[in-house]
Amino acid sequence: MNIRISKTKYLNGLQCKKLIWYIYKQPEAIPEPDEATQAIFDQGHLVGDYSKKLFPKGVEVDHTKSFEEGLRSTRELISKRVPIFEGALTYERCYARADILEPGGKDEWNLIEVKSSTELKDVNYDDIGFQYYVYSGAGLKIDKCYLMCIDNTYVRKGDIDPSKLFKKIDVTDEIKTSYSTMIENNVAEMVKAINSKTFPQIDIGAHCNDPYDCPLIDKCWSFLPERNVFFLYRNNKLPMTLIQEGILELNKIPEKYELSEKNQIQVDCEKTGKPYIDSEKIKDFLDTMQYPAYYIDFETCSSAIPLFDNSSPYKQIPFQFSVHVVKEKGAKPEHFSFLADGTNDPRPAFMVKLKEVMGTKGSVIAYNAGFEMGILRKCAEVLPKYKKWVESIGERIIDLLKPFSDFAYYHPKQDGSCSLKNVLPALTGKSYDDMEIGDGGTASAEYFRVTYTEDNKDKAKVRRLLEEYCGLDTMGMVDIINKLYSLK
Repeated sequence: MNIRISKTKYLNGLQCKKLIWYIYKQPEAIPEPDEATQAIFDQGHLVGDYSKKLFPKGVEVDHTKSFEEGLRSTRELISKRVPIFEGALTYERCYARADILEPGGKDEWNLIEVKSSTELKDVNYDDIGFQYYVYSGAGLKIDKCYLMCIDNTYVRKGDIDPSKLFKKIDVTDEIKTSYSTMIENNVAEMVKAINSKTFPQIDIGAHCNDPYDCPLIDKCWSFLPERNVFFLYRNNKLPMTLIQEGILELNKIPEKYELSEKNQIQVDCEKTGKPYIDSEKIKDFLDTMQYPAYYIDFETCSSAIPLFDNSSPYKQIPFQFSVHVVKEKGAKPEHFSFLADGTNDPRPAFMVKLKEVMGTKGSVIAYNAGFEMGILRKCAEVLPKYKKWVESIGERIIDLLKPFSDFAYYHPKQDGSCSLKNVLPALTGKSYDDMEIGDGGTASAEYFRVTYTEDNKDKAKVRRLLEEYCGLDTMGMVDIINKLYSLK
């Protein structure tokens, strides 16, 4: 088998040799990226396009004709001493395409790897280390190695300024003295794994999600029973220890293990199949409620490239809210909503409409309320006339997550999670399962797609689904509170 290891496959192999075996031997077993993963890829491509603006004389290598043509074109551009985008070279069994090759000294080059993240990770060093190994092995003299990532302190004012959008970090010493020296042995081990008749036996572990979620998780973790020890709330270490000892089911954890109070509640509930209820804690929480009550939920989107003036990379921009108002205990809720239309900055209209809906007294209820308050405070920084109003909301807000994160109530059907998506069906029987848009990540990606891209033929449908999803979040909170009243 003629094995050629690209940069991406090398990083896959570092994460798990079983994964790289599947990539080469059974690629059909690798699922296609989901919508959230694809959105990340799309952001990366967009960031790459902006990075090229820093090198106006740069030339991009055309890789559409053939593999060999891409290599030939790269060599031709190297001889011309121009900045090169996606320049490709091979060395031994390895193949790399650099984001940017910049002419340096007399016959030297600077290697620049562009990242859409705002902070560097170890995998980024492995990434550029592999490229340095290939390029220098192929005979190119590399002077400097840079990782270029997004500067999240950049605030857009008018057109995007690429020189301020990015920060360039010199990693030459680390790459030349450490990361690139390990490539040869790593590649040899990967080739050995790929040539095996069967995939390497690799136990599940932290590497399954580090540095990326492995596409084989469903396959590798399929031996676990439905009610497994990974349901333990905020306990990352014990499940692996239990699995190594052959203990897979949550209700089979021996008493010799000292569990936290919350984990013990989980195990007890798993054994009985009944919820744990602390009536006193629930009563104390409900006693903080004041009517009229305003149940709020926001949906937001973000982009590596700021879309609007007075916004920064990856800052959450609210485009939708749902509010259910309950004027007095037991009253029928009234629903109000907002969903931004058009491509303008949605924040001004969002704040106008929200303030119109919210009264001046009564509790404001949100699930994980720190998120909603954070969005409001960021909006007030851009729209300072709302600062006092936002402060008044902060004085009224109640976090509905609290009684569940405190385990005043826990149902085994929550599967070890206190998120609204898990609490709502466990407590009320309502579910997000049948919704085409049933989570915040999908809501954000779909809104962005139909609003800011040309892939928007189904815009009317998506907007209807967004209204349904956000409305269920706040109506679900009303139902949760009503259910808690019956338990206190």
